[in-house]
Parts: sequence; structure tokens; C-alpha cells
Amino acid sequence: MKNLFGLIITLFLIAEVAAQQPQKIVSFVIEDHDCDWYKTQSELWQKEIAKDSLNADAWMNYYLASRYKMLLCAEKPFYPKDEEYTNLSRIVNEMKNYVPESYEYNYIVYYNGGKDPSKSKYLLKAYELDPERTEIYADLIVYYEINGKYPEKKSILTKREKKEPASIGMMSWNYNALYPLDKNAIVLTGGDNDTYQKWTLQDVYGIRPDVQVINTSLVLIKEYRDRVFKEVGIVSFDIEMDSSNYLIYNSLIVEHICKNSGNRPVYISASMPENHFKTLKDSLYLEGLVYKYSKDRYDNVAVIRKFYEKQMLKDYISAPIQFDNSQPIVNRSNLNYIPAFIQLYDHYKLSGEKEKSEGLAILMLQIAENSGNENYKEYVTQYLKGE
Repeated sequence: MKNLFGLIITLFLIAEVAAQQPQKIVSFVIEDHDCDWYKTQSELWQKEIAKDSLNADAWMNYYLASRYKMLLCAEKPFYPKDEEYTNLSRIVNEMKNYVPESYEYNYIVYYNGGKDPSKSKYLLKAYELDPERTEIYADLIVYYEINGKYPEKKSILTKREKKEPASIGMMSWNYNALYPLDKNAIVLTGGDNDTYQKWTLQDVYGIRPDVQVINTSLVLIKEYRDRVFKEVGIVSFDIEMDSSNYLIYNSLIVEHICKNSGNRPVYISASMPENHFKTLKDSLYLEGLVYKYSKDRYDNVAVIRKFYEKQMLKDYISAPIQFDNSQPIVNRSNLNYIPAFIQLYDHYKLSGEKEKSEGLAILMLQIAENSGNENYKEYVTQYLKGE
């Protein structure tokens, strides 16, 4: 018994020591951690710098942990006050004093600059110094996209997928959003996890290369917007951002694309912020993970049914077969299926297709359960009960 007790204490102490070891900071669109975790990591990496101020890797991890801590611990998460960015600039300035020629310094200068095109030289210098560091690939992909260097973008997407494959769950989610779209469609996306994987599916795996993926953050850059709109056949957008419209500028661009895309059908990712397309709600029809813009009414439930029964990848939800580092993010993203599935569930019930309605109900409950969102779980449970 004493030996067992001693073993338990030893394992506890080992776990405690391991918990105090600094961990490599990976983008929070890939790994899911809370505010307190980033606080701890920021402190641990700061201690590593105190031991060795020339440790460039420690500096970069300290910066990233501090940045994510700032975003997640803000009074309104992801909307920190301007003065809270001051500490990040201080870290960058200190890096310049200690590791100015390093890959890490050059990359962080670009990253801290809000990916300002004028700082692209630092991004390219970092890649030149160490082309095998994978965290830089996402920024290079965006750089090549913004500058219309599509072969280079495809090369980095391929290199990234070979060295560090994307989350199988997020790839499946994006496949389900991309594959069913009409020919030559335009799909508008809002963030990393509904954009990079679509580009990877297109450029690396050859899935739906006819679809134009437009990220609504990138089209805020006028030079990029003008070129892409010309390439795609969208009428130019000439409204300048100013103090009167900066809060609705994204929605103005989204509305312009929907109404001026020529003959190309336009879809909006259901994961995009609703305020980016709320002015169009009377002309949007849910088709799974996307809304389709249409001036004419049509039976979108029939499209949802086709998607669910014939096109959708489901096994990654109901029977995942491998570890996914991004599983918590995947689980939350899967909640985007629920609104469309509720419409289909009601259709099955009305048409007397009991077996199909029950099977869909099981999947919806699993999605809600896996998400960890108790409010959503309660909503789905009560809806299926008819309450």
C-alpha cells in the first residue's frame, strides 16, 4: 500500500512539474485554450527569457501567449482596448534589442503589424531565414493571395498540408460547405477556419476549383478587392471607408457582391458574423452550411435534403476514427448544421418519414452534446420533444 501511495505521489509531482513547463503556442484557430492557460504560458515563457535573453523561440512564444491572453481575457473577448496592444509593441521592441536577425523577430514584426502589406518584407525575410517553420505558412498563403501570386500560394498550401495536415474535422466541415455549391459559384467566408481549408481542398486536392472563395476580411484591402472583382466579374465597388460607414463596411461589400456578381451564384458561409449579411436576410436561403443569395423564392428544403442524404460527409461527426487536435473547434463549428437540419427534420415529420426524422434527430443531439454548449443542447432537446 505504501508503494502504491508513493507511486501516486510521484505521478502527481511529475504531472505538476509538466504543467509548469512552457508549451509551444499554436494559433487558437487550431488549438483551443482558455484565458488562464495563456496567462500561465505568458508567465512561463517570460521566465525562459529571464534565463536566456537570446532565446528567440522563447521570445516568439512569449509574444504569442501574451497576444492570445490579451484577446481572450479582454472584458469583451477579441475586442481589447487600444492601449492593451502597447504591451505587444513593447515585446517586439525588446526582441529587436536581443534577437534582431532572427526568424522569430522578423515574423513577429509582420504579425504584430496587423499583417500590413508595408511590412511584408519582414514576412519574406523570415521565410528566407527558415522555410521549414510551419506557423508562417498561413501568412504566406494570404500574402500570395493578396498579391495574386496563385502558383506560389498553391505551392505553400501543398507544402503546409504535407508537413502539417489540416484538422480532418475542419477539412470535412469545409468539404460539406464547398462541394454542393452550384457551378462557378462565389462563396464568402469570414475567418481562418472557413477559408484556408477551402483553399486547401481546391489547390491541393482538386475539389471544386471552379468556386471562387472570397474572404470578407481580405476584400477590405482596396487593391486586392479591385483585382479580384475584375478577375471574377464582379462590378467594381467604389465606396470608400470613412467615419460614417466603417461599422457597416463589411456588410456593404457583401451586399454589393451578392447583387453585382453577374451570372455567378453567390453563397455566404453560415459561420460568418450575422451582421455582415443581415440586410439581405429576405433574399438568403439556407442550404446546409451556406446561405444562397436569390432574388427569386425556391424550395431550399429540397436542396438541404439532397445535401444531407447524398452529399454530406457524416462519419467525422458520428464515428471519428482518429485524434483531431482541433476537435473542440470542430465541435463548435458543427453547430452550424443545426438550423438547416431543423428545417429538414420538420419536413421529414410532415411527410411521415419517421425513420429519417429519427436518424436526423440522433445526429442533431450528438452535435449539440459534443459542442459543450448547454444552451444549444437544451434548445435542440426541447425542439425535438415538440416543446
